[in-house]
Amino acid sequence: MSQPTPPPYGAPPGPPPPPRRRRPSGWWFVLGGGLIVAAAVAGVVLFVWTIRGFLDVDATIRADDQTHPVLLEPGEQKVLWVHESEPAICQVVDRATGDEVAFFPVSGTFTRSSGAEGWTAEQQFDAGSGQLEVTCSAAGGPAQIGPAPRFGHFLGGIFATILVPLGLGLLGALVLIITGDLFATGAPRREPRA
Repeated sequence: MSQPTPPPYGAPPGPPPPPRRRRPSGWWFVLGGGLIVAAAVAGVVLFVWTIRGFLDVDATIRADDQTHPVLLEPGEQKVLWVHESEPAICQVVDRATGDEVAFFPVSGTFTRSSGAEGWTAEQQFDAGSGQLEVTCSAAGGPAQIGPAPRFGHFLGGIFATILVPLGLGLLGALVLIITGDLFATGAPRREPRA
């Protein structure tokens, strides 16, 4: 009985392998790296945006028994910030109506530091017409007027500060991993010259 003739040396047994997929463009690496950089930038920007309400100061009033005109956006909620060690004794009058502005307690305890000075949110008030006259007694310390902290804005900012950079960073890492794998296993984009 005769045996089948073996294939010539080096010939592959069976059908030829499928051609390798071409390597992706190098721009995919740039996209993945760009998403990771965008995640870092977004984290910083969103963090600053979140705490901005605690840092903004509309006016600083000296404790000198003098009346100081203050212009604010009408109808906004504002906070009177005072020194922790030397609380201010202030009176706020709406120039448009001549009425004294009513203070009410701040919902929570808010403190901030400006250099060596510590400030506490003591009282909240409605800016009314926005045209105010503020007088702080020399018996107390100076005061600052700033935007009232809003819990919803702060909580939304914290979630955005965490989730947006995390999402962008994960997407960038995924693009880099997939592109790296395809680049390592793919055929060159240009055929080598003989």
